[in-house]
Amino acid sequence: MKQNSIFLFSITILLLSASNLFAQLGGAKTYNFLTVPTNARQVGLGGFLTSSGVNDANAMFYNSSLLGDNSVNKVIFNYYDYHTTAGLTTLGYAKKVGKGVIGFGMGYMGYGDFEGFDQNGNYTGTYNANDYWFQGSYTRKIGVFSFAANMKFAASTIESYKSNALMFDMNGSFIHPTKDLVIGLVIKNAGFVMKEYQPNDESELPFDTQLGISFKPQQMPIRFSVTYHHIHEFDITYTDTSLKGETDAFGNELYTEPSFTDKLSRHFAFGGEFVLGKVINLRAGYNVMRRKEMVTQGVKGLAGMSLGAALKIKKHIDFSYSVAWYHVAGPTNSLSLAVATSGWEKRKKTVIE
Repeated sequence: MKQNSIFLFSITILLLSASNLFAQLGGAKTYNFLTVPTNARQVGLGGFLTSSGVNDANAMFYNSSLLGDNSVNKVIFNYYDYHTTAGLTTLGYAKKVGKGVIGFGMGYMGYGDFEGFDQNGNYTGTYNANDYWFQGSYTRKIGVFSFAANMKFAASTIESYKSNALMFDMNGSFIHPTKDLVIGLVIKNAGFVMKEYQPNDESELPFDTQLGISFKPQQMPIRFSVTYHHIHEFDITYTDTSLKGETDAFGNELYTEPSFTDKLSRHFAFGGEFVLGKVINLRAGYNVMRRKEMVTQGVKGLAGMSLGAALKIKKHIDFSYSVAWYHVAGPTNSLSLAVATSGWEKRKKTVIE
């Protein structure tokens, strides 16, 4: 209990001081590819997730403290067809070591080829851009609590400009011993840039703090998830202040100051998982911040919404698919596959004479 108290106290101090250490949103951060959902469960349940997926090997990418005995010895593969030519591929594997679980993962975000021009408009050929990271995690369960730490090396390349950074995550979970109830706390992407794109750059990492809860009422086939992200920073609104004083054709002002309710609501992501037995689950999510930032004036569409499904095949293969809407331009698609590396042996028939 003493070790648990020290751990929770350290997390509290870090949260209270974080708002003074990290700048606000709105495009000021580098390495934002680390904020993109990595797997179909995360995409289908709203994009931000800390508490759903106990024993899911993909939890190593969003809350590694959820890794357990049933998530080991599985190779995971995820692909997120993000936008236009951008795609995120992630791979991972978890293994039981002693009293803990060790996870290894990597991700690669490719953006395709671009045409280059100099300052005079002369064509200079094509170039590409890509980002990637490697991570390792260690998870240890102590009673109803589970604690984990991640270390990540991330790198980014844009044409001939390169940058890399070292980051750390601290994750914790409360997992109820008898009920389907999980509370997760995540402190992620804290670290430092080792190499800037250019000597005078001052890159800032996409630091985030998230708190979530997942619960399934005993008599209902639905597991609810609620996640509150950016705990350390209350005002995460992005508004175009250049619209101040501007009006539309009907004389309505184009700029409105965000209200307290607006600022608060943007921190939430909601998810629902319909448990239809041990073979198939259906998922739905709603990301409030994405909805408010990505809707087009007069055409809201399905921005912020997500849907998904998961299928288990003979306890050895898990397949998931999710679709998420960021904008009226079209949806994004995510595929996840987990394959067990053990337990495939055929059971021998026992003959009793």
